[in-house]
Order: sequence, then structure tokens, then C-alpha cells
Amino acid sequence: MFELSNPKWLWLAFILPIYWAYYFYIIRKKRPRIHHSRIDILKKVAGHSSYWPLLLVAIHSLMIFSIIFALAGPRFSYKKQQISGKGIDIMMAIDVSGSMEAIDFKPKNRLESAKKVAKYFINKRKNDRIGIVKFAENAYTQCPLTLDYNILMKILSDIKIDKEAQGTAIGLGIANSVARLKDSKAKSKVIILITDGRNNTGEIDPLTATNLAKTFGIKIYAIGVGKRGYAEIPVQDPIYGKRYQKIKVDVDMASLNKIAQETGTKKAYRAHNSEELKNIIDNIDKMEKTEIKIKNYYHYQELFPYFILLSILLLIIELWFTIINPKFLP
Repeated sequence: MFELSNPKWLWLAFILPIYWAYYFYIIRKKRPRIHHSRIDILKKVAGHSSYWPLLLVAIHSLMIFSIIFALAGPRFSYKKQQISGKGIDIMMAIDVSGSMEAIDFKPKNRLESAKKVAKYFINKRKNDRIGIVKFAENAYTQCPLTLDYNILMKILSDIKIDKEAQGTAIGLGIANSVARLKDSKAKSKVIILITDGRNNTGEIDPLTATNLAKTFGIKIYAIGVGKRGYAEIPVQDPIYGKRYQKIKVDVDMASLNKIAQETGTKKAYRAHNSEELKNIIDNIDKMEKTEIKIKNYYHYQELFPYFILLSILLLIIELWFTIINPKFLP
């Protein structure tokens, strides 16, 4: 960023109008005037042009301004930051079972809405490590804890529905997330769990995984997604092609509430549409604030020597005009 360290010196620029007034209204008026029908011939003989004095005035003006600008302290400042404090480590556990393809969340489906608000949440965080676990019949770490949000966003975009899954293993999703957080030295460790069903498969049940999270001081924000009643999911019929089949929404809010209570987040959230899901994420973002201290340092590149050199160069040019070629004097 360009700045002036002593901008008050610019007030001296008022010298320039005074100098111009002095030259044009005093010096030039005192010059003797010759009345001759062929004044151009006289000028040619004398080797003198009326434009040379104006050139010297321009050189003087630029030289004065260069000195004034140098006194004002022009410089480039480069901002550096020293960040101290510990951020929050967050694992986002996202359900990718077939029911997450239900189209009750506009404009696409539950999974796409979950991915959208996850990106929205990531964009609001700074200095926090974030990772992603996806789960359906099994659970997989899609991205370990990272500060590289660009990679995180790309991985999040590539997450798809697991069409081959035969159930939802919420317990495995939690356990996998705990495995990624248990050795963390962050001041706060958090799992954001997004699911639209109930645990019906997997070797670890949700409450066992929750107790494991509690042992390591990990909080779980549980979010149940899906409107009440029935929702439609797209299915591919071998005869009729793509059609929609109604499924009953079966979010196990009782278990999600128990998960939240055990880990200190009081109660689970329920989102019936995309807007409610976004509001829930906003609420979690407000509760999990990172305490980071930022101290700013500035490195300066001083530019005044260049303007001093310019004024010296202009002085040399003036000397060349006035001493070596005195005919160029006003």
C-alpha cells in the first residue's frame, strides 16, 4: 500500500503557484520588447526561442515538487501479521445414505443442501482446522483436519450419495470423527453431525461412540434433516426410467438429543428445509468462536531517495541549459 509518512509537507506545494506568478507576471513583463516586422528573423539570428524559458520553468517546477514530495515521505507499506492462540478443530460428519437424495430440500436434495451449508460454514471460519467424514453403511474420512480450505471445498463438492449402501451407521460416523480429533491439542474439539435417519447398521452404536467423544472432550452438534411425514426420492425404473418414490422421514431425534446432551450441546437441531439448516449452521458458528490474537507488523520501502535523485538530475539538466548554453536563459 502506498502512503506518505509526513503528508503535511505537501502544503509547501503552494510555493509553485507563487513561483509561476512571479515568473509570468514579474520577470516576463520586465523583459524588453522589440517591435520589428520580422521578429522571427531576429530570433533565428540570435538562436533564441521563447519556448526555452518555459522549459526551464517546467524543470524548476518539477524539481521543487520532487523535493517537497521527498519531504512528505513517500513509501510502500507491507502488512505482516503475527497470529497467536489456538483455533478450533472441527469434523463434519455427513450422512450420504440413499434417503439423503430426498428432494424436500430445494433446489436439489438433502445432501446438496448439506454440502452447500457446509461450504457456507467453512467460508466463515478462519484459523480453524476442518475435516470431513461421510457415512452410510460404513464411514470414511474424506478429508483429515486441514487449514487448506480450497482442497476441503473441492473434496466436499465431490461427495455423492452412496447408492449401494444398505443402512445408516451414525455410530461409525461419530467414531470415525472422534478418531480424527482425539489427539488434537486445539482449545475446542467439535463434531457437526448431519443425518436424516436413524442408526440401523454398523459395529458401534451412536451412544457408545458418543461416550467415546465425551471421554476426549469432544462436543457434538447433531442436526436432523428432513421434513415431517413423507418425502420423494428419485429412483431409476428399468421400464419407465426415472420416477419418484415416496419414503417416510424417519429421523431419530430422540437419539440425536441424547448425543447432544451427553457431549454438552444441550439438544439436537431439526431442519425441515434449506433455510432452517443454514440458520442452524449460523447458530453453531456463533457459539464456536475462535479466540485468535492478531498483531500487525509493517515493513516499509522508502521512496524518497528516488525523488531526491530526480531533483538532482533536474538540477544537472538546468545547469546544462544555463551554464553550458547561456543562450537558453530567459
